[in-house]
Amino acid sequence: MCPQGFVFTPGLFDMSKPSDLPLYLAVYKLLLYLYVMVNNFPKSYKYSLGSDILNLGWETLDNVISANSLPNNKKPDTIRMASVSFDKLKIRLRLAHEIRLIDHKKFAFLIEGNEEIGKMLSGWLSWSEAA
Repeated sequence: MCPQGFVFTPGLFDMSKPSDLPLYLAVYKLLLYLYVMVNNFPKSYKYSLGSDILNLGWETLDNVISANSLPNNKKPDTIRMASVSFDKLKIRLRLAHEIRLIDHKKFAFLIEGNEEIGKMLSGWLSWSEAA
């Protein structure tokens, strides 16, 4: 179980093809958690930094979905775009932690999930470049 009682229920949504991709599910799970977390930001940050965080989460997920639908030889560029969006997201999460919008427990949870997503993105990029 995640902080704040957040629970991800696999199979809750019956999505088409992208849901078969573990990376899609991991980023989707992260995005759900980000919405809960940003909702608790003070108003002065919710609509600036919080909005950036959510937009980058969506951008990452959108690029994962786009890359998944492309032929193998065209995937690398879109996977790189997903990776760049994800890196930007991680920087903003780190900033939110450093200005104490995210406590240590939540940030540790985010780091754990982010490492998993980063490894999946790197592996997918390596695979797609070799294909």
